[in-house]
Amino acid sequence: MIRGMTGFGRAQGQAAWGAWAWEARSVNGKSIDARVALPQGFDVLELEAKKRVKDRFQRGNLQLQLRIDMVRVAAESAIDQEELARIVALAREWSMQGVAPPTFDGLLAIPGVMKTASRTTGVDDAMAAELLAGLDQALAALDEARKSEGQSLLALFTVMMDEVEALVKKGGELAAGQPELVRERLKARLAEVAKDVTIDQDRVAQEVILMATRADVREELDRLTAHVATARDILKSGEAAGRKLDFLCQELNRETNTLCSKSASLELTNSGLALKSLIDQFREQVQNVE
Repeated sequence: MIRGMTGFGRAQGQAAWGAWAWEARSVNGKSIDARVALPQGFDVLELEAKKRVKDRFQRGNLQLQLRIDMVRVAAESAIDQEELARIVALAREWSMQGVAPPTFDGLLAIPGVMKTASRTTGVDDAMAAELLAGLDQALAALDEARKSEGQSLLALFTVMMDEVEALVKKGGELAAGQPELVRERLKARLAEVAKDVTIDQDRVAQEVILMATRADVREELDRLTAHVATARDILKSGEAAGRKLDFLCQELNRETNTLCSKSASLELTNSGLALKSLIDQFREQVQNVE
């Protein structure tokens, strides 16, 4: 099953040291590229996070973000004696000018008088293992989203390949009349010229054969049929198909251009143009495939 490159995955959890949440987003990209946003102090996880992305995906621009809410353990509070003495001295000076002296509770409420401390746990091996396991969950959710997009694309590609196949078949039916059409056109032109000059019939026969050969599009139609079969095989392979399908689109487009250039009838030209338009649509959607 093919996979798309657009998706979102999220995983969250809680441990004794705090809560965590991973978010993984993915958009189209010609190669694999991962950017990781980590809280301060968690940079040690970046290399392993990128490695796990590359182990799971082959194409796409991914953005990973980790949010951490650490448990804060309050330490014993203490009074900053020097700060308190400084403020008390200021209060005495102001009281001599008639300002009411502050209460003790009021002094303790002044910022800087009370020293409070908190500590947070560091990134140890157990925490790293738990966070990376959470990343795997987020990447798995992202992978499912990309697979879901791939299912939608596969259904679309199946319809497109059926339409391409139908147009190629129609082109084959129209191409069967190309040699006769070329012959009749040449005869009409020669009839005009023959009014004034004598024409060698052997030379005419050679020209008819040459023009009919140039207008023969059976080789292009056979290649188009083969490319459609190859596209179906790639879509069923279950492997990363984006690059292969993109190259195949170039080959389909090349054969279609040749078909149109060799066309000797308006009907075949219109069929070729419709085929070219469909291939362009196919190639546009292929850019979404991993």
